[in-house]
Amino acid sequence: MKTIADFLSVADAIPITGHDNPWAIRNPLDEARDLHKMVRCGSCSVAEIRDLIAVPKLVEEALLAYAERYPKDGQQIYCVLQFRERVANEFERLIQSDPMLTEYQQGSAQEQTNSDLLVN
Repeated sequence: MKTIADFLSVADAIPITGHDNPWAIRNPLDEARDLHKMVRCGSCSVAEIRDLIAVPKLVEEALLAYAERYPKDGQQIYCVLQFRERVANEFERLIQSDPMLTEYQQGSAQEQTNSDLLVN
């Protein structure tokens, strides 16, 4: 099965005008910033946002199969999937550069390690 990378390179621009792609209404960085704010405010956890951004593998495979079968719709599907991928990359970059969240993640990882040690 082909992946998004097989159809579009990471350097390909995502059209942001409604005429080119009515689904891509935002810049991936703006979307990631808003999601990052939700984490900073405590509305959602990092894991919840990652799940929100991610496209489940079976769904992605189905969309790519459909796009391959119906090329007229394919470009829009590829653009939306690539948009989600870029949002995920920008979100991870923001999380890694945020000292408050980096400390939280390190603390969570340490707690997980400690709890693993307690289980027989």
